[in-house]
Amino acid sequence: MNISSALRQVVHGTRWHAKRKSYKVLFWREITPLAVPIFMENACVLLMGVLSTFLVSWLGKDAMAGVGLADSFNMVIMASFAAIDLGTTVVVAFSLGKRDRRRARVATRQSLVIMTLFAVLLATLIHHFGEQIIDFVAGDATTEVKALALTYLELTVLSYPAVAITLIGSGALRGAGNTKIPLLINGSLNILNIIISGILIYGLFSWPGLGFVGAGLGLTISRYIGAVAILWVLAIGFNPALRISLKSYFKPLNFSIIWEVMGIGIPASVESVLFTSGRLLTQMFVAGMGTSVIAGNFIAFSIAALINLPGSALGSASTIITGRRLGVGQIAQAEIQLRHVFWLSTLGLTAIAWLTAPFAGVMASFYTQDPQVKHVVVILIWLNALFMPIWSASWVLPAGFKGARDARYAMWVSMLSMWGCRVVVGYVLGIMLGWGVVGVWMGMFADWAVRAVLFYWRMVTGRWLWKYPRPEPQKCEKKPVVSE
Repeated sequence: MNISSALRQVVHGTRWHAKRKSYKVLFWREITPLAVPIFMENACVLLMGVLSTFLVSWLGKDAMAGVGLADSFNMVIMASFAAIDLGTTVVVAFSLGKRDRRRARVATRQSLVIMTLFAVLLATLIHHFGEQIIDFVAGDATTEVKALALTYLELTVLSYPAVAITLIGSGALRGAGNTKIPLLINGSLNILNIIISGILIYGLFSWPGLGFVGAGLGLTISRYIGAVAILWVLAIGFNPALRISLKSYFKPLNFSIIWEVMGIGIPASVESVLFTSGRLLTQMFVAGMGTSVIAGNFIAFSIAALINLPGSALGSASTIITGRRLGVGQIAQAEIQLRHVFWLSTLGLTAIAWLTAPFAGVMASFYTQDPQVKHVVVILIWLNALFMPIWSASWVLPAGFKGARDARYAMWVSMLSMWGCRVVVGYVLGIMLGWGVVGVWMGMFADWAVRAVLFYWRMVTGRWLWKYPRPEPQKCEKKPVVSE
């Protein structure tokens, strides 16, 4: 018996093979229509971010390091917005699963109002304390890098209200099952960002441009265009279930719905903020390792994000699918679908990471020609590929759990793994033992491992569905036979 026939027998004996037809229907009818537009949207965002990095990289290593440091702080703020966006997505999906359009509209409207006001307040505070924030984040970076990071932060902080509107509006539309409109808006927004930023940085015709300032200003202008587009789409009712007029934003708030959104959003927000804060702290470890390492670390994260795109899309799709299924009471189906998405993501991402790792040097060349920076990137991308098999358990599973409104468990696990592994292990290996940026990344992989074990255990035990008790099967009672 040859190897191929032996493998065929093994595959035929698996549970997956017995249910392959139902999995095929699930993949093409539910996962693909949601995940593909989300993947394309995220790809547009990341690719435009890469192109933005190209634009800045031509201004020099200091400019690229400055953007990287400022963005590492911006990511903390974006994480809090994205978490409330997640809460809105789940509530909208759950409400529409129950065919309650009014509740979906109210949740979307109130999330937009509250997060916009919060973003304005946050932008004001950060703009006032910008210099202290950069001094804290940049650590031992050079004075030139700190000055550029402060300039970029002060410009991009003005876009926070626009980011809040775009994220919440897009999340609500995805929760309603409409993933194409967010794709079109965010894709167009990022193309505009490249065009506007390119003109503002390098000029047009006889105008010399604004240089580094143009990068932050172009991003801010583009984000406000995207926010206006989201509000317009909701106002005219492209999706009838989420038609929200402009005057309705001035109506009184319904706090019961707000707390439902916040019940998911606040634990997710705490998780995201603590996670990105811990990541920011590890960036501070890297900040003292030299400009080449800072730039290489920034580029490696950018490439890793591109590799992880399919997994991120499947995670977002699992949130929506789980919310819909549980909204109509299909508990067993939600469990089956999450397992399927998890294994699909694990196998797909591992294959992508292992196939792209040999080309790490080529990918780094698109960002920089500096040999020291490229060397750092190649090492980190190979490490990322080595640990990719545990990524999906760390990130796709908790996304599905949040669709079941099981957000607190993810919050506690993230706090434990981030601060107990990524920060502590990263500091010990990277700083105390002198492993440098490799030690910092090994701390990140330790974080992945702890998350993977705890989230996988949560999935197989079924405890993530604790809010949805299954009906107990009725027992057949034997009655005594009465003789006539």
